[in-house]
Amino acid sequence: MNVGLLSSDQRLIDEIIHVVYLQPLNWVVSHSAAELDTRLAAEKTFSHVIISDRELDFGDLEEFLEHLQQMNPELKMIVLLSNYHDASINEKYVKMCKLMRLDYIQPGRSTAVIADDIRAWVDGGTGEQGFQKPTGKLLTFIGSTPNIGTTLASFGVAYLLAMETSQRVGYLCLNLKSSKLHRYLGKDEHVFTLDGLRAELKAQSLTPERLLLVCDQPRGDQGLHVLYGNMLREQAEFFSPSEIVHLLRVARRTFDICVIEVNAYWDNAATVCGLLEADSKVVVTTADIAQFQEDFSRWIRQVGSVFGLQPNSFELMAVQTEKHAKHNEFTIKDIRKETQLHLIGQVSRHGDALSSCNQGKLLEMLNPSHPMYEEVKDIALKFADFYKLPRKENIRQATWLQKLMLGRKTAS
Repeated sequence: MNVGLLSSDQRLIDEIIHVVYLQPLNWVVSHSAAELDTRLAAEKTFSHVIISDRELDFGDLEEFLEHLQQMNPELKMIVLLSNYHDASINEKYVKMCKLMRLDYIQPGRSTAVIADDIRAWVDGGTGEQGFQKPTGKLLTFIGSTPNIGTTLASFGVAYLLAMETSQRVGYLCLNLKSSKLHRYLGKDEHVFTLDGLRAELKAQSLTPERLLLVCDQPRGDQGLHVLYGNMLREQAEFFSPSEIVHLLRVARRTFDICVIEVNAYWDNAATVCGLLEADSKVVVTTADIAQFQEDFSRWIRQVGSVFGLQPNSFELMAVQTEKHAKHNEFTIKDIRKETQLHLIGQVSRHGDALSSCNQGKLLEMLNPSHPMYEEVKDIALKFADFYKLPRKENIRQATWLQKLMLGRKTAS
């Protein structure tokens, strides 16, 4: 089977062609569109073609792809999108691929991840918009600023998704530098944590069964499975992009929906890959102008665009909000105006939040008797509705009046 590859990046070429495929492939590597076109015209046995967008500008690439489609409608093509363009241009490239019904790989992927995606595409016959990827959904939460309550917000959404839906829900703490969830849930430091999977992630051998086995279930069989975060902070930078992507793709196969928390700083693989792989991305911020204006702009707008992530692809969640803001304080309206994002929900400032978490009583804040419960539940149900997750049957105890009326009907 002949596979064409248009790229001048030797490192990328070596990575792609040396991956082990299900069947032997004959690679035809071209460094220019004209060269590839000549090879395709001379040899009619090509089944797949991989095209890097670095070799052509937008207009020429569009014409070349249309030409290849007309020349061989059965030819399977995938476009490797790079982050060498402005953020607005990246969106234009993605739109072009969608309109032409072409498979594509998003910008910002490492060569190892690209090679893994190409293998799945060639072996499975489809691509990023259809290659045999697991169907589980990933929801990634990132704070605009560290230590503002992102863990509380993200875990609360995961917990109530598990309580309200009949789906298997996962929660992965990928905050590699300051994981504290085990403390908030009253667990000792001997729980199984992410760093315990390093060998399996490095060998790309993690399985859904193994992931389920090492996850904790905080309150029995409620459908929530928790993987606690990395305890070896000095090794945070040693997690490679391919290891994190492997973990996330195994999580897709393991859970119907998986909530992920990542660190607010984009200096590690977990934050970048956690956002790139997510189906929904939620940025958590507060009414502090330094956080919803400066931090948001410098991280989400500036750094995010380098990886092809548009700010408008994020949902907004506000925390530590005041129900009655003073005239000199910023409001939800100010946050929405500044960020230009869709507000998925807000969580008020609760005076007992810090003490409850430090005492290992986070779950008490998610009881129906706590005022935070309804706030987080509203957000969780929005995701449940968006992804069409089946709800649990709501079985309520009959009141004394209902029992009395039922008794009368039975007697008559």
